[in-house]
Amino acid sequence: MENMKNLPKVTIAMAVYKPNLKFFRQQLESINKQDYDHINLLIWNDSPHEFHCDEIVSKYITKFPYRILDNGQNNGVTQAFAYLTEAAEGKYIAYCDQDDIWKENKISVTVAFMEGYPECSCCHCECQLIDDHNHVVKEHYYPAGLDILNDIEYQKGTFLVKNWNIGCAMAMPISIAKAALPFPNMVFHDQWLEMFALTKGKFFYMQDSLLQHRIHGTNNSQTLHGVKTKSDYYRLKLNKEKALFVFLQNHLSYWKDYQKEGMWIEARVAYAKYPGLKTFFRMCQFIKVRPGVTLFELLMPFIPHWMFSKILSIIREEVRKFGIR
Repeated sequence: MENMKNLPKVTIAMAVYKPNLKFFRQQLESINKQDYDHINLLIWNDSPHEFHCDEIVSKYITKFPYRILDNGQNNGVTQAFAYLTEAAEGKYIAYCDQDDIWKENKISVTVAFMEGYPECSCCHCECQLIDDHNHVVKEHYYPAGLDILNDIEYQKGTFLVKNWNIGCAMAMPISIAKAALPFPNMVFHDQWLEMFALTKGKFFYMQDSLLQHRIHGTNNSQTLHGVKTKSDYYRLKLNKEKALFVFLQNHLSYWKDYQKEGMWIEARVAYAKYPGLKTFFRMCQFIKVRPGVTLFELLMPFIPHWMFSKILSIIREEVRKFGIR
């Protein structure tokens, strides 16, 4: 503790919404065990009327200060993390879910990495995936080697249309996170931050596995979260992707690198509205952007609603292994 003043201050930003109490306790316990001293925990309670977290937090967070914030209403995960980012203090911010388990050295290793790479605008650690019973269901989260993941062209090509990064594995300088405010509401906070980070420096994937990320049916890591019907799919996925692309044109210096993806999105939206030969062949022109998604959406108009729900369940079960949302 004597050297705390010499350590960069880190804000752990945690958004909470009606948490599973068992998972929440485990998350808090793992944070409290961090071997890094200069930490401040900032919690946004996004369900202030249904869940009062003061008592449980005070019981499990004993090594460093914390604050619990809310504005009396539910704001959604992206806006909750935006409020946390705005209130964060120190040099670095580490984003945190409510139901994972962190390794004791998560913050110390992450800070050492960022201090060693001043050009780092955001970093993402490796992790395991666990189930409701803390059983490891996937040992490695990364879909490729570091030489591929840390290639700037790979990052630009995946951050918009193949996002699999998770906020709980990300940390970045607070100054860059604050510069990304306000967060666009048509995308998760972590996806926006990773794209924005590319305008401020380098995005690094670390080789260190520093947490166990929990995948279960009610958290936001669920594939196509909130989608139950084809109408939901068009509203929560397609229309939001179109709105995001328009937003990027005004907020990202490298948005022209996404022109092909933008045309792919426009073709998908047009086909969803008017599924005919012209829009069908238009979509086929961009099938290489994401073959699986394109083929699925080409078939969607012909899939009965009852079958769509079953297919959605199968997709979630398979795709969740890779964390793609």
